[in-house]
Amino acid sequence: MSDTSSILGMPYIQPSQAQKHVTHNEAIRMLDALVQLSVIKRTRTSPPASFSDGDRYIVPTGATGVWAGQDHKLAVATNQVWKVYTPREGWIAYVEDEALAVAFNGGAWMELPKGLEASDLQNLAQVGINTGADAGNRLSVASDATLLTHDGSDHRLKINKAGNTDTASLLFQSNWTGHAEMGLTGGKDFTIRVSADGGTFVDALSADAATGRLRAPAGVTFGQQTLRNYQQGSWTPRLAFGGDETGMAYAKQEGQFTRIGNLVTLQGAITLTAKGSGTGSAEIMGLPLAPDPVGFPGQVQFAGGGSSLAAPVCQTRTGSRIGLLKTSASGSSDLTQANFGNGTSFAISLTYFV
Repeated sequence: MSDTSSILGMPYIQPSQAQKHVTHNEAIRMLDALVQLSVIKRTRTSPPASFSDGDRYIVPTGATGVWAGQDHKLAVATNQVWKVYTPREGWIAYVEDEALAVAFNGGAWMELPKGLEASDLQNLAQVGINTGADAGNRLSVASDATLLTHDGSDHRLKINKAGNTDTASLLFQSNWTGHAEMGLTGGKDFTIRVSADGGTFVDALSADAATGRLRAPAGVTFGQQTLRNYQQGSWTPRLAFGGDETGMAYAKQEGQFTRIGNLVTLQGAITLTAKGSGTGSAEIMGLPLAPDPVGFPGQVQFAGGGSSLAAPVCQTRTGSRIGLLKTSASGSSDLTQANFGNGTSFAISLTYFV
């Protein structure tokens, strides 16, 4: 029968042994030193000058003093002296000053992996949840749904791009082919676009980043009809005689227009302070949208300053012009400079196609 245990090397009490308490107490001291092993330090190369019974250290390579030649062993203060124990492979010790666990591999003490910490999840190269991630999709999730929720109040999902001409968007795919996309696609305007083949995309709706105005470049369909254009704004009417605006001066030039599809409705008002030196047919210049085809008479109302006027009307002409006419039972003829004075004031209202 061996005198010591096979693992910790604790002494056995022998038959007919005198002073059995000595052997028993030695075994107790070994258990006290080696079980639930925790050491103060594993990098101290010389024994401390002041220590207490029960202090334990892992002796590093190259230690001096009474620890010399005891590399990787356990030094335990017992009765104010250092007792050294040889570890066996697989022993684990907690290092107090480093707050980590080490294991003896038969030749050296090695750090054991720590539990997962928040810092371990920073700057990960790729993350795949229920699927594999790759260089192009560094975060990949395979799931019936993905939940992103608040942490007390708001929640905002941010998609950031490097520069104005780059893309920050959500792409919706079917069988890995993109058919709808929304976001900032090559600019600052928010755009919704669609594709039949995943290669050619058509802008369906966009919002101007500066004004918030919506645009539908492909039009809007109501039943079987498609509205492709809507526009409204102001314009500045000008008066000319025979195309000549020389010397023309105004107290008022105002105009508004609305375009719905190919139909334009506009109003304009002019008050002259000087009618200039031009002669010939009277025309309003500067229409916001050129008419096509020519025709479609509108109304003219003179507030004052006109002469020899009989049922005046206006009519679109080639280019961005409106002709002013007088009508009678025998037909119509153009108004000229003779029908206007320096203080003439009049308004027009016209609907035409473009």
